[in-house]
Amino acid sequence: MAFNAIDLFSGAGGLHIGFEKAGFDIELCIDNNDLVERTHRRNFPNIPMINRDIKNVSSDEIRTYLKNGEVDVIIGGPPCQGFSTIGKRVSSDPEKRAKHDPRNELVLTYAKLIRELRPKFILMENVKGILTLQDGAYLANVIKQLRDAGYEVAYKLINMADYGVPEIRERVIIIGNRVGMPVEFPKPDHSDNPNDGLPMWNNCWDVIKDLESCGDIPEFNHVALKHTEKNIERYKLIPEGGRLPEDSLPPELYRKNFGNTYKRLSRNRPALTMVPGNDAFPIHPTLHRSLTVREAARIQTFPDSIIFEGNRRQQGHQVGNAVPPVFSEKMAKFIIEQIEKAKEMGLYECD
Repeated sequence: MAFNAIDLFSGAGGLHIGFEKAGFDIELCIDNNDLVERTHRRNFPNIPMINRDIKNVSSDEIRTYLKNGEVDVIIGGPPCQGFSTIGKRVSSDPEKRAKHDPRNELVLTYAKLIRELRPKFILMENVKGILTLQDGAYLANVIKQLRDAGYEVAYKLINMADYGVPEIRERVIIIGNRVGMPVEFPKPDHSDNPNDGLPMWNNCWDVIKDLESCGDIPEFNHVALKHTEKNIERYKLIPEGGRLPEDSLPPELYRKNFGNTYKRLSRNRPALTMVPGNDAFPIHPTLHRSLTVREAARIQTFPDSIIFEGNRRQQGHQVGNAVPPVFSEKMAKFIIEQIEKAKEMGLYECD
């Protein structure tokens, strides 16, 4: 019997791709973005999608998409970008500050849907910054809302390179369940330490090297940015695995405020985190240009069959914001193991 899941804030589908590959039946995706909807319709035509502000989606509407009216797992993660310390004037108590910040409404809505739909397990992913956002008040509010909804919940900062993703990508993973199981996380299966007895981190070169000699292929999201001659000269000065030597640039190449995109990947290491800045990913290990969207998608472990809609900048943001499907699949398989354990213990068929 297949377990089912729904994906809130689904984006380009990185989470539900992995869950579907692990055997879950994805019965619904929700997001609030016309471009994401175009990408979804193109790649996942058999998975229903609601393109609307989640605050305007009721649990009753969601149930109409569920074959048996129930859901085993809810996956996703409310975006927290843009939240600030706005509430500091309200109270010295971080939880009270969080409650007074109207932008926490997404989290409250998320928790409300979980409380009403009552999935057996929940999985949330978010950026590392959530740990210190509002001096920890934001995350404290997330955990409190989920616990108030009846869930055992824990969170962990995870580097996805430890799970086979060829990328240094630290994200906060929140797991919860309401079946009485202790909250656990899957053990890493890769390491940067040869003494750990695990396979070493995967390098980024193995997944992109075949694209090195390809020209632009727009229909494959493989289009190189047209860099200025001045930027190309700067890129030539960046060593493999290093960054632009800003303090020793010739005067004609100097400028203020060089961004993080002036870093070159190493063929022997995982990539830097795929978050496009100023419309550009990090610099290719051997070529004097930034990565293409397809190269970034490969590093993010998306299958080549997934095509991203929109212009290059829009495609890049979909890739950079996604959860790597290889990591998602491992999380999904771990949750299936937890479900099976709960069923053996007679805990899963709870009200």
